[in-house]
Amino acid sequence: MRHRLQRGSRPARALGFLRAPAAATLAALLLAACANVVPRLPLTLQAADGRFSVNIDTYLLQEAQSHGVALASLVHQDLTRIASLLPGPSQRVTLTTAPVAEIVASTGTQGFTDPETGDVTVRLYGSWDQEPPRIAQSLARTLAHQVALGVRVRTDRRRSPTLLEQLVTEGIGTAFDESAFPGVRDPWVGSLSAAQECRQWRHLRPVLERSGVGGDILQGGAVSEEVFGESSVPPMTGLAISYDIVAGYLSRHRDTGWAELVRTPAGTVLAGSRYRPCAGR
Repeated sequence: MRHRLQRGSRPARALGFLRAPAAATLAALLLAACANVVPRLPLTLQAADGRFSVNIDTYLLQEAQSHGVALASLVHQDLTRIASLLPGPSQRVTLTTAPVAEIVASTGTQGFTDPETGDVTVRLYGSWDQEPPRIAQSLARTLAHQVALGVRVRTDRRRSPTLLEQLVTEGIGTAFDESAFPGVRDPWVGSLSAAQECRQWRHLRPVLERSGVGGDILQGGAVSEEVFGESSVPPMTGLAISYDIVAGYLSRHRDTGWAELVRTPAGTVLAGSRYRPCAGR
């Protein structure tokens, strides 16, 4: 049976004298007691000399531990390496679980960066048995990718969320995560044939300065035919194109460091990349 604390009751008044985190913790304990369940409070740790404040779902920790994976140590190690390569502001990082349908099957992870705060959430399968063999690398890459996106968000909050900005930001994330943790390529890198990339770029080029249209094209699949000229595109179309743009820029600006790249305007990256997938077609 579920119980709610009524406004004005003694527990509610008591919570008002606590700092917000303490109040939230006590509230969770009280509600859990009423429901006769054990509260599922996350493990909190600091990484990279306090730059990252990390919350890890305790259920996820237990799942990983049951498979011989020290998840907290792994995350701490990954974030320490990321910080050594890409300086940046403080960020919150949350690791939790997600429904199977929301996880990228090829990586075993799903990442999100808050476009306002730059805080990072990484979600994994609820059962560690479902994770792919290379989950350690996938997790490290996902953390690196999302942290890079968050640093770019925090360096200039005035950037407009245009399709071009989203493409360049995601491309920076991919280039950084592959550099930070070398190995098998991210599944979207090189996933389009030359003909496919040219076709999709012809759809994207006229709407690069539009806002609010990037989410669907990045992941591929069903998209707005009114915006993109067709109702579906190959999987991970936007992610594939985004990487090629940034890779082109880096190949022509080899002295550019990560801290400089995350501050470079999207238009500058596109122009400097000389990205022309339809050249000669």
